[in-house]
Amino acid sequence: MSAQRSAIPLPAPLSIDVLVVGGGICGLASAIALGRVGHRVTILEKEDGRRNRGNSGLRLPPNMSKILFHWGLKEKLQRVALTSQPTLFTKYDSGELLGAQIWEGELLVETRGEFMFTTHSELHKILTDAALATGATIRTNAEVVEIADDESKVTLSTGEVLSADIIVGADGPYGLCRADILGRRDTGTPMGVAMYDMLVRTKDVTTNFAKVTVKDNAQFLALGNGRAVVALPVHNGNDIAAQWYLREETAEGAYGDPRSHDASQLDLDCNSDLRSVLDHATPALRIPFKQFDELEDWVHDDKPLVVIGEAAHPFCPGSLQGPAMAVEDAAVLGKLFSHLNTKDQIESFLYAFQDLRQARANGALKSDIENVFTVMLEDGPIQEMRDNMMRQKRDQGANLLDQGEGEESKLWEEIRTVFGYDCEDEADNWWVEWGLLRERARETNDPEAGLGVSFATMSIQVNEAIVA
Repeated sequence: MSAQRSAIPLPAPLSIDVLVVGGGICGLASAIALGRVGHRVTILEKEDGRRNRGNSGLRLPPNMSKILFHWGLKEKLQRVALTSQPTLFTKYDSGELLGAQIWEGELLVETRGEFMFTTHSELHKILTDAALATGATIRTNAEVVEIADDESKVTLSTGEVLSADIIVGADGPYGLCRADILGRRDTGTPMGVAMYDMLVRTKDVTTNFAKVTVKDNAQFLALGNGRAVVALPVHNGNDIAAQWYLREETAEGAYGDPRSHDASQLDLDCNSDLRSVLDHATPALRIPFKQFDELEDWVHDDKPLVVIGEAAHPFCPGSLQGPAMAVEDAAVLGKLFSHLNTKDQIESFLYAFQDLRQARANGALKSDIENVFTVMLEDGPIQEMRDNMMRQKRDQGANLLDQGEGEESKLWEEIRTVFGYDCEDEADNWWVEWGLLRERARETNDPEAGLGVSFATMSIQVNEAIVA
């Protein structure tokens, strides 16, 4: 796939009706991917369409941005998003620069995407417009309260009943669709970390902090003793979105809650640059890290219901790969259903979707959590070894992830793998290697004859290493 190719693909041989439950990034991306290939999509959003994640900073890694480019959204993204190359690593308490990682042009050309920074509301607006342009219907204040047993029907809180050929659950970890597949509500188990999400005017922070963050649109990371900060410029550099990670035992807080926490009272043990952020930031939104049960099945046994995005694999707040995995999910679903000839294929396509996506998404989730706890290491021998390795690279004038011997070289190759991964190519490969075989077998009136495999349970090995 070329990330620059944005021509509308041919419609699927058979168009079907799709209900997407949830109108966030994942739901909108699903509507775009399915609408691009001719399916009739209705999004059911329980809120009024204005309550989303607002001005929370959002990082788009290359594996995400290239999908949006492919959908013809590059120019619109470039109007609101900043393209970044450097990531700066500093000490939380002293402000010492530990080193930098410059994402070289060669890597970005290879991945066919870009590192970009925007806000949730800006991306939400772009995806909303794109979904509507593909013909999707977006219904707000449309809360799904029941999904019928053995049928593809949903009931809204008003009593209205809607039906479709498939139901796509994009309503997040606390949504009805995940609960319907799991058999119960999953509220998650607190992990002892909370993220405080805030925004600050660039002109209000120290000159040094503004310079290092806004210059070259840098991503800024501060590594501390059980705490960390991620900051990035947004709104054309006029604002800085900051995410403060602290060790904190709390279970309260979610996106959509009021921003009611006074940032200036959060932490007194940071350097002066970070203190200037806290002193001038907007009220913060607190969201706890939670561990959710891993879904064994993303597809319901008795109805054409599939969960995607955070309904299938909930990520921690502020995650790099969480939004990317949601968009990848949507792209793969659209690719698979671009080949729909008959409704008999729906079940096998849904199971193929899970097989293509589950290992990669779960691997990305594991890596994202590990990365957060790595930058929040408690002071001690492991933290000192981490910092000294960074200083050594810094003193050599090298990127922190430059190829070297042993593990560093391996890590660099893993980064190339995750950013260069092409989810739509994987879906195309499935169709060539398995889907066409099934079609040929079906034409002989024996769908699995001679194949020795059940298409509802076959496993597709997606061999990649995941880092964020």
